[in-house]
Amino acid sequence: MKIETLPIGLYGENSYILHDNGHVLFIDPGRFAQELAQHVGADETVDGILLTHGHVDHTGAVDDLYEIYHCPVYLHEGDFEMVNPANGKSAYSTPVYCPLNPLTAGNMKIGTFDLEIIPTPGHSKGSVLIRYRNRIFSGDTLFAGSIGRTDLFGGDETEMVDSLRLIKERLTDDLWVYPGHGDATTIGQEKKTNPFLIYQRANLF
Repeated sequence: MKIETLPIGLYGENSYILHDNGHVLFIDPGRFAQELAQHVGADETVDGILLTHGHVDHTGAVDDLYEIYHCPVYLHEGDFEMVNPANGKSAYSTPVYCPLNPLTAGNMKIGTFDLEIIPTPGHSKGSVLIRYRNRIFSGDTLFAGSIGRTDLFGGDETEMVDSLRLIKERLTDDLWVYPGHGDATTIGQEKKTNPFLIYQRANLF
């Protein structure tokens, strides 16, 4: 397994490319589809494009990558409205025109990848964690030392508190976290140092 982290999206968003046994997943491809495609080998198969949520800095390259690979694209249904072309473009979202498949809670097999999808609404209605083996792609739910905003479209402080409680109580310390912005961390490190996991009070944010 190899994970490439490419902070090339808007606001320094991390676009991830997950490689394993000749197969590839794109996770939150923010911009520059052609640059992302250069990281896929000629002998590799792209099994899908996965989105932790629907904000534009995480979705900007989706349609262009779909045109290159014609692979399935996955997003939680809670954010389908956000990227619906009928709703136009907003400050934090832009339409996604390719067909969308729902990310559903629990175990999902996408191509050769056995994944666990953990809904974590709060930053947006459709925010999820995507787990592969001992790696978690957390989108804008959890960062190293911080969390995502709750004042954007679909955000909700109460839901974020519940999602953080789920993370603290359910996820083990040894899991690596690859966030939508900033450096990788671990669940154990965040339980020790992230004030939003330590205190879990809505009035902190």
